[in-house]
Amino acid sequence: MEIVISGGKVAPRTDEITTPQAAKARRIANFLPRPELLRDAVIEHNQDDNTTSIRFETTAGPIRILLPVAQGFEFHIIHDSDTGPRILGTFRGASLSVRAIAFRISEFLRTRGLK
Repeated sequence: MEIVISGGKVAPRTDEITTPQAAKARRIANFLPRPELLRDAVIEHNQDDNTTSIRFETTAGPIRILLPVAQGFEFHIIHDSDTGPRILGTFRGASLSVRAIAFRISEFLRTRGLK
C-alpha cells in the first residue's frame, strides 16, 4: 500500500509516483524477508517534506525507515511517538543492494522485538 501526504492531508495513492526514491522503496519492500513485514509495509510519500519512507506498525508504535534524499546519505529509522519523531538508528546503504537493505531493516526490527 502507498499513501501520499500533501498539503497536510493523507490520501491513498492509486497512480504510481515515479521518483527514484519511490522506485527504491518499492524494490526494498519487495525483498523484505519476513511475510509479516511484507504484508504490513506501507510506502509513505511525504510531498510536503519531499521524503519517502517505509512505515511499519510495531508493538511500540509506528516506525518509519526514511530513505536518503541523495546518494551518500544515510537511512534513518524513526519512531513516531506521542512526543514526536525520534531517530532510533541510522545506517549507510548507498553501496548496498536493495536485498541487503531489506535484510538490515528486518534484522533491526527483529533484534529490538519491534516486529
